[in-house]
Amino acid sequence: MLSGLRVLDLTDETGWLAGKILGDLGADVIKIEPPGGDREGRRPPFLHGVADPERSLAWLALNTSKRGITLDLAAAAGRSLFQQLVGGSDVVLESFTPGALDALGVGCAALRREHARLVYCAITPFGSTGPHAGFRARDLVVVAMGGNAAMTGDPDRPPVRCSLPTAYYHAAPEAALGILMALHARESSGRGDFVDVSLQECQLASLLGGPGMHASAERPPRRSGARTGRTREIWPVRDGHVSFGLRGGAARVPGLRALVAWMDEVGHAPQWLRDYDWEAFRPEALDAAELARLEQAFGAFFASLGMRELYEGALERRVLLAPCNDAREVIEQRQLRERGLFVSIDYPHLGAAIEHPAFFGRSSAHATAIRRRAPRIGEHNDEVYGELGIDPDELEKLASEGVV
Repeated sequence: MLSGLRVLDLTDETGWLAGKILGDLGADVIKIEPPGGDREGRRPPFLHGVADPERSLAWLALNTSKRGITLDLAAAAGRSLFQQLVGGSDVVLESFTPGALDALGVGCAALRREHARLVYCAITPFGSTGPHAGFRARDLVVVAMGGNAAMTGDPDRPPVRCSLPTAYYHAAPEAALGILMALHARESSGRGDFVDVSLQECQLASLLGGPGMHASAERPPRRSGARTGRTREIWPVRDGHVSFGLRGGAARVPGLRALVAWMDEVGHAPQWLRDYDWEAFRPEALDAAELARLEQAFGAFFASLGMRELYEGALERRVLLAPCNDAREVIEQRQLRERGLFVSIDYPHLGAAIEHPAFFGRSSAHATAIRRRAPRIGEHNDEVYGELGIDPDELEKLASEGVV
């Protein structure tokens, strides 16, 4: 889709995925790091537990489909090289504090004065303008201020966060989409645009119906942990947890009947449960004792089986049940394997082959795929700077001066 377009990726981890998506769509994405590499971003955990920035799993996962160079934007010679790179590029993607690149003379306004067709995208914690624009924040703060943390966890305990920086993974596709829209508009207008992505605002998508509920409810919704309303949603099983909503209504009654029939097959359905009037089932109208009796019966059945057994059985019987998968379960899931979701990529310098998701989506018109493995520090300096006409001797001099 994006073949022939060039993207300069100046982001830290907050924007790596956005650049990867554009690369998977066919753009020539050049990942720019400081000389010596992005030491903060190339963080643990490391491949095979060996502490080495080249082995950062976060880096390896989120920077495929890119070429990699080093460049010091704080140096005048570095900014000159960057300006030359911008002259042959379509998109600049960055995640600096608002105003930081403007102070160096290579921010959005300065670059777009010289390059009217340039699409410039900034990914920041709170956007480029507004009362919090100058605030610094990483994933934990953004998730909290975006409303997600308040809704996650048990109501009688502190809120919890996801183990990975999900704020970045929500914002990156939004950034990629904004860039695609700006590129599309450029085809008719002849001009680029500024795409302003706020990590905090992108948290709205993670709240599902929360914003609407907040506006219409008498009081703000509170986190409910394993329950949805009065009934349990997350159930412990033999080797983890599953999601099953003990709710009534036309959409749920067939599944409830099928689940009870399944329980009966293995001796987990007492007579009162087999005779239950599911058409009249309304959890909100039940007293606490009756609700507890139902939950005890279903809970005992779920606890007797594993996630995979329950999931496969639910698929066969059309029961609305899903496993709460961890990373290992996702990697081993048979459906994803049969659909070819994973691809093994060789990293000869690491002596390893690493499995990656092969694509984020599929299109009948355009191939979406990993184009190359994640780059080593400065791996493509000779190649990219050679395209600017810089000979090896000059490049070696720039390297000795700490510019590249």
